[in-house]
Amino acid sequence: MTRSEGPRYPVQYSNDPLPIFDFTYVEPDARPLCPERFRKKVVVDTIHDGHIVPRRLLESPRVRPLVEDGSLWRSYVVERDWGANLVAKHLVRALGLGGFHNVTTARLVMDFNRFPGSSPPDATPLDRLAIIEPFSSVLNHAEKRYVLRKFYDAVSDMMEAAIYGKLIKIAVHTYDAFNESRTERPKVSLITRALSYQLHSHLPFGLFDPIFPDVLAESSCHSILRDRLAITLEKAGISVEHNYPYCAPDGSLEIRSQPWFYFQRVRSLFEESHPATRGRPAFDRVWAMLLNTNLRDGDAEALRGFLHRFRGTPEGLKDDFAAAAEAYEMIAEFTRSNPELITGYRRSPDRTSSLSIEVRKDLVFRFEDGEPVEPLEDNAREIAEKVAQAVAIYLENDREEVLSAAGRPSSAG
Repeated sequence: MTRSEGPRYPVQYSNDPLPIFDFTYVEPDARPLCPERFRKKVVVDTIHDGHIVPRRLLESPRVRPLVEDGSLWRSYVVERDWGANLVAKHLVRALGLGGFHNVTTARLVMDFNRFPGSSPPDATPLDRLAIIEPFSSVLNHAEKRYVLRKFYDAVSDMMEAAIYGKLIKIAVHTYDAFNESRTERPKVSLITRALSYQLHSHLPFGLFDPIFPDVLAESSCHSILRDRLAITLEKAGISVEHNYPYCAPDGSLEIRSQPWFYFQRVRSLFEESHPATRGRPAFDRVWAMLLNTNLRDGDAEALRGFLHRFRGTPEGLKDDFAAAAEAYEMIAEFTRSNPELITGYRRSPDRTSSLSIEVRKDLVFRFEDGEPVEPLEDNAREIAEKVAQAVAIYLENDREEVLSAAGRPSSAG
């Protein structure tokens, strides 16, 4: 992308196929901090430090002028979470996890931390969709479908496999040093709450299925883990804030994974109580709808429209949708009759804690005149090792104390 690419940190133009959601192997420390029995229960990812731009998009006649005048490069530099992969590398090394997952596609092309769709030109960073400016203005319909089907959907499938059954999911991000007001941001921010819940104490109506309890968007993370991270970092002289300068966008992975985790738990308990429903098409169709939290499954969206927007049924599916409606009501009644599903799950140490850790970019990457110059390895290592220390203390001590107080053995392993 002109001079902008710079010899040190070029954008990689790609033709298919290339890994879209990669696993970067990292040799563990000689003495990893994470207890061995928990190492398969913790996952680390980065979704905004990718550097690959599909050549197919760059060849679009509406994109070429942006490449030639350098504006595409400038957008790429602003959008990329410089240093996130570096922090993740040191974090998994200290914990002994073997590696971390990373989205290799540039955020400029596809922001997986938002709901799918094309952002309007005036969208703010917190309310935009997966395809952002300038691509949201210049790509045509076919090109946007290509981006979502090829990259967004692929990452969704692989991310589900990566986080399934985990106790802790940590997303590493980096952000600018200053707010728009020019006030300095904290060195680290722990993001665990939905923006709409922070503002209104509920999610937008219809965002997820009505039987999902909005209160679970209050925090995507076990509070003791969040606080252990803050205490450990602060004691090391690394300033920390919670959900500041912003909360998680409603379309972020941390928030849309909450109904995904919750309905998996509900399904497990429901099928224990109603074993005859396992494998029945009507119930499978409902579970697929409830777990469609990235809103990309057309069949699930059709059923959702039938149930909650009172739309008609697709051709030939009238009886199937009627059966699914009965199955849905049975599941909904199960949740209404068992309020402990919510109260027990809400603060459970067995609930998957999914949080974002935002680190100031200037701490882990050096810039000159807005251009990336070099990573700051020592700073990244120091921050990552303190995060690893906190995670290890939580798993080995804090979480075990909570389980012990409840008279329960550890569920790890």
